[in-house]
Amino acid sequence: MKLPRLSTRSLVVLVIALGFSFLAVVLVPGLKLASELAESTRALKFVGQQQRNPTIIRASLDAIRDRLSSRAYVQDSLDQLRDATGKLDGALREIDTPRRVRWFSSSGGSGEPIAGKHAAVLQDLWLKERESLGPLLSFQGVPYQDNEATGTVLTDKGKELERDVNAAIRASKRSMPLLDNELTAIVGELQALNERSASSLRLVMLSGVGIALLLVALVSVLLLARQRQDASLRAARQQTADILRTVKDGLFLLDRKLTIGSSYSSALESLFQRSDFAGLSFENLLRDIVSEKTLATALKFVGVLWAERTKENLVKTINPLGEVEVNVDDGKGKIATRFLQFDFHRVRVDNEITHVLVSVSDVTARVDLARELQASQSQAQGQVDTLLGILHVDPAQLASFLSDSNAAMKMINAVLREPAREESAFRKKLDTLFRQVHSVKGEAAALGLSSIESRAHSFEDHLKSLRDKTDLSGNDFLPLVIKLDDLLTHLQSVGDLVARLSRLHTATSSAHADTAVIEDGGVEAGNETGGGKAVDAAGKAGDADRLEAVLAAAGDGGKAEGGKGEGGVTGMLQKLTARVAVEQNKEAALQCTGFETIPDEYRRIVKDISVQAVRNAIVHGIESPNERLALGKPAQGALRLIFQDLGEAGYKYIAEDDGQGLSTERIKSAALKKGFITPEKAQTLDAKQVFALLFQAGFSTVENATKDAGRGVGMNLMASLMQQIGGKVAVATMPGKFTRLTLTLPQLKRADTEAA
Repeated sequence: MKLPRLSTRSLVVLVIALGFSFLAVVLVPGLKLASELAESTRALKFVGQQQRNPTIIRASLDAIRDRLSSRAYVQDSLDQLRDATGKLDGALREIDTPRRVRWFSSSGGSGEPIAGKHAAVLQDLWLKERESLGPLLSFQGVPYQDNEATGTVLTDKGKELERDVNAAIRASKRSMPLLDNELTAIVGELQALNERSASSLRLVMLSGVGIALLLVALVSVLLLARQRQDASLRAARQQTADILRTVKDGLFLLDRKLTIGSSYSSALESLFQRSDFAGLSFENLLRDIVSEKTLATALKFVGVLWAERTKENLVKTINPLGEVEVNVDDGKGKIATRFLQFDFHRVRVDNEITHVLVSVSDVTARVDLARELQASQSQAQGQVDTLLGILHVDPAQLASFLSDSNAAMKMINAVLREPAREESAFRKKLDTLFRQVHSVKGEAAALGLSSIESRAHSFEDHLKSLRDKTDLSGNDFLPLVIKLDDLLTHLQSVGDLVARLSRLHTATSSAHADTAVIEDGGVEAGNETGGGKAVDAAGKAGDADRLEAVLAAAGDGGKAEGGKGEGGVTGMLQKLTARVAVEQNKEAALQCTGFETIPDEYRRIVKDISVQAVRNAIVHGIESPNERLALGKPAQGALRLIFQDLGEAGYKYIAEDDGQGLSTERIKSAALKKGFITPEKAQTLDAKQVFALLFQAGFSTVENATKDAGRGVGMNLMASLMQQIGGKVAVATMPGKFTRLTLTLPQLKRADTEAA
């Protein structure tokens, strides 16, 4: 019959059961039997020692009697009698006390202790014997007397001692044999008890040997099973190590203290360029490669995963490390930027969360591809937007913008190339760059060319970061070259796009012209199709005219007549007014007067100033519709731009709005906050000096810069333009009523210009 194979767990249970059996069957009884055997042995030795005392007493009595008869010295015999009597007294007292009873275990099956059976008889016999020995034990004195006549004779005490000795001898002959018998019986029972205890102990030991042999067998089986299990475990560990060594993702386990376990994939070392992962905290792993905010959020997220009530699938959607940018050493001493994706999975044992498995993968290639795709899409969309914007821009204005922007780019390039060493020179370069790019951005915004406006705004962002730095060097301006190249390339692409569209339309127009010749030659073009073709040709011809006008104007240096007309610049400013008002949640109406009288030499200056004036008036001056209604004003703000020819006195340009006006206190507060003036200086400024702060580079009353305001460039651009031509700027305002900028432009020297 084949016995069923026990599992390792069953074997362990059996070994534990046998161990307890060995304890209960062998150790405890064995200890008890050994203790009883030791006690009975001590008792046997004790009783054996007491068996000599009755013999000594009898011998002492006989010696006393003999010595008295021979008139010998009896004191030694008396002392020997007293010593034996004292020992027997003490022994019988111990036998009769509870402390000594435990020495004499129960005999046989009666359960009555050996001491209990014999103590009373021994005490009774000894008391009788002790009574007869009393006079001898208390004897004091000399029992002999020397006489010359008779020699040595007994004294009265000696005679009395002789009588007491004879009486004691007679009494001992009756009691001593009985006392010996009792002591002998005790010795016999103790010996029998020893034999029984020894036999029981042998049985217990044999049982122990059997259990021990069985335990050895079971332990051997367990060791063999453990060896097989260890071999399987080593094989499993080797397989796990092979997996962790070859897997491309980083894998590791986190315990409740967010500490990384000792097992992790080799890919972690290449991902993080370190090897001390075992025992490393998750916080220290991320501390130097992500921002503090991301680190704090990630630690909170992992902590939430340990809560049983948290839905794992739901919380994964808010994983802050789903795609995180990290900065790690590339192994060559340089910091490389990568994108890592962390995934977290709970590990359960017996339905309890024990660890969190973290997998880390490098998704840099995926992110780069997505960015390239997005950039391609943005570029394609930008080209479409640019194309649509071009088709809706007045040809002369577009040509003028391209010409002016090209000049501004050359100016920016020249400023960047200009050498500088002192801090003041660097600051001056920054102000010049700000004014040039701000002018391009303003006109692009006015024309609705958002792609150019956004690039110019990005250029300004970098300039702003340089302006905020305390110390500047030439190296700080190097990144601007890339920004300038991006802006310049885009402007060139706009020009190339216009040229390609023109060539395409020229070819299309030629094809339509050939068709028209054939029709004139007598071919009928029925009413259903001929009209449609005519309309289509007319429409395309109109677009061609617009594009050709742009190219022609660009070829003439941007001096198209359309740029001078009131409709061109005014239309551009009207569109700018509408866009900025919508973005600022305001309503504004623009009125332009006298723009048809602007000389060509002042065309760009007035255009740049007008763009800045419109932006400033809507952002800073005109209130929201609700505020205006509450103040008793029309919901729609009014903005007027007036250009006047004063003859010999020059020209006057006025920009006025009916907004909230300028507050000297607000201007001083912003200047104090941004460090343009000191508190002591603020106390001494008059209104004119306060308004002069508006024209300083970098000053603005807006806290957060937008694409329309907040850079502190617009008013500085006006002042710079006036300074270049020798003009003047004046500010007039009434709080809650209006703000008026009056610019005086000097008269042009016509004769010199014509001669030139």
